[in-house]
Amino acid sequence: MMKQAIPTDDELTRWLAEETLALCAIASVTGDEAAITDHLRARVAQLAPHAEQVRVGNALLVRCGRLGATRIGLFGHSDTVPPNVAQPQHIDWAGGRIYGLGSSDMKSGLAVMLRLIADSAELPVELVCVFYDREEGPVHLSGMVPLCEQQGELLKTLAAAICLEPTDNRVEAGCSGSLQAQVFAKGKRAHSARPWLGENAIYAVTPLITKLANFQRRAVVQQGLTFYEVMSATQILTDNARNVIPDQVMVNVNYRFCPGKSLATAESELREFIGPDYTLQIVDASPSGTVSTDHPVLARWIAACGMPVTAKQAWTDVARLTGLGIAAVNCGPGDPEQAHKVGEWCTLAGPLRNYHLLRRLLS
Repeated sequence: MMKQAIPTDDELTRWLAEETLALCAIASVTGDEAAITDHLRARVAQLAPHAEQVRVGNALLVRCGRLGATRIGLFGHSDTVPPNVAQPQHIDWAGGRIYGLGSSDMKSGLAVMLRLIADSAELPVELVCVFYDREEGPVHLSGMVPLCEQQGELLKTLAAAICLEPTDNRVEAGCSGSLQAQVFAKGKRAHSARPWLGENAIYAVTPLITKLANFQRRAVVQQGLTFYEVMSATQILTDNARNVIPDQVMVNVNYRFCPGKSLATAESELREFIGPDYTLQIVDASPSGTVSTDHPVLARWIAACGMPVTAKQAWTDVARLTGLGIAAVNCGPGDPEQAHKVGEWCTLAGPLRNYHLLRRLLS
């Protein structure tokens, strides 16, 4: 059998760009990922006919390479935020960009995963790729939840894992935890022409808004990386007509806390900050992710590639993976500043660089 010719970087760049654009052309807003999962399943069958595939809802787990050898996992979500009418979708070869919804967050990462699956016969490791749905929604509805329930024992055998979240090919270690809490202030309903007959719940919540506005970010250092704990009001809602003094107001408070802090401790701190004058209900809770850059597999890879390492301030599925005991970091080809933006794009160079970085990890 003739050995397959090694593609040039120009050929790889074109392949990755066209694959990214093809993925961007498939609508996959959170909760509507069936079509892209069908596409990914068919594409994997074309690129690596002997790969094992397991579909759990709209999440897809692929095993290929040298089955039974050291297992390395790659994780990428297939969903996007809702589209904007101003979003272009094309490849600007001269300008060096791929335009499309999800190009940075994170369909360019999925394209890299597909290319590594295509090359998996040459790898000395077992490659486990997970394409999952509903990442952009509430964490408890993520497609990773049922996938981990069914395939958790396999995932726990991974020597290391990479989440291909957009990092501009930096290693972003750990991740912040997140609590979303609905805080309620009570008042007394009245006609707005006679406000003295009521008690305005908006005014009742004003001291809390002021307190949140004055909350200063808190720096926490983990393994030499600086994370920032922040607390913010993200929504203020009432349920009344414009000529009615509201008897209740809801403020959504988002607390982002550092790695190493448990959900229970974070909730206790949040409740203490809010105080006894308000009713508080936790509506979403995401644990923080452990910093894993000292793990031997990841440490050797980072040193060999000379990659910069920073703290992951946002939440990613690194938290879910490290919670299973898997050493994991974030490293993807997309630009984090392009995520969710109108006119989203990814550089042509980003996926190629990411491919070479991950190929080195897998080799």
